[in-house]
Amino acid sequence: MKSKNRIIEYIRLMRPQGAATSGAAVLMSGLIMGQRDAYLLFIIFIVGVLSHIFVFVLNEYTDLFVDKKSQVLKEKPLVSGSIPKKHAAYLAILAGLFAYSLTIITFKSIYPTIFLTLALLFGGIYDFYGKKIPGSDIFIAGACFFIFLFGASTVSINFTNLVYLVSIACFFHILFNNAVEGGLKDIDHDSLAGAKTTATRLGVKIVKEKMIITKKFSTFAYLVKFTYISLFILVGFQPEINLWNSNEDIIQFLAVVLLIIVFITLYKFWHPSDFKRNQLIRFFGIHEIAAYYLGPVVLIPLIGYFYAFILMVVPLFWFIICNIILYRTLMIPQI
Repeated sequence: MKSKNRIIEYIRLMRPQGAATSGAAVLMSGLIMGQRDAYLLFIIFIVGVLSHIFVFVLNEYTDLFVDKKSQVLKEKPLVSGSIPKKHAAYLAILAGLFAYSLTIITFKSIYPTIFLTLALLFGGIYDFYGKKIPGSDIFIAGACFFIFLFGASTVSINFTNLVYLVSIACFFHILFNNAVEGGLKDIDHDSLAGAKTTATRLGVKIVKEKMIITKKFSTFAYLVKFTYISLFILVGFQPEINLWNSNEDIIQFLAVVLLIIVFITLYKFWHPSDFKRNQLIRFFGIHEIAAYYLGPVVLIPLIGYFYAFILMVVPLFWFIICNIILYRTLMIPQI
């Protein structure tokens, strides 16, 4: 394999298209706590990106036996054999070490290191047991919760109610992303491999190329998503924000538009004519963008338009550019 193509394969292995969103979520927590130093915000963002790489590369490593069951995923670096499996382990460890190094060198307090450790530990537990233990999605959601607190702890450990509310919202966001969206898009090969995911355990299956979604799974999904939305509505009532009782008509309008998009795409998940993985991923992408944007928009009264713009634009452009370069598509990466 040519060196250029090999480099591309290693980059694909890191699943970088979502890395900026992970970094931006951590950045959000620092901003909520009042951090405005550009250099420190950049370090917080990079640690978030490195944590993303650690968790997702390790996930590629541990899920190889399942991914090999799918014809759709045959071009993934480890599945195709273009990258040796042990190299994925090395890359994950390297990303983790870099994250620790930046944290210890930059932030003198022990607390950011503790929260980073908890985030990587929970992410690692999910990677190894996510397809084997039902309900293990709480571990990857827990990893998001702790990496969010990592960002906040780089400023102070005197967390406000707002920090806790948004960190719990992040927990439910990732829980939905992994248990619901991930479970639906992978249901074909997860079923074949006997994976014990939330979706398979709650009865979701493919019958004659049609996806059958049970009432139990639908109830679980709606409960998780409504909890996420309720938390951000509550965020808007916090004294630092006071969005819903203000005259911020533009911000309120944007929040309502995003909620409408979330509900429309959520409806689409439950009414597919048949199982079309790429179509599902496209809907998931739109849904995730709208659900994530709800955070920066509601936080505008606290962090301002400039930082809210950064939190929204950087992940979106990063996502699009990565997809164009790596997969020659805008919204459907090979995941």
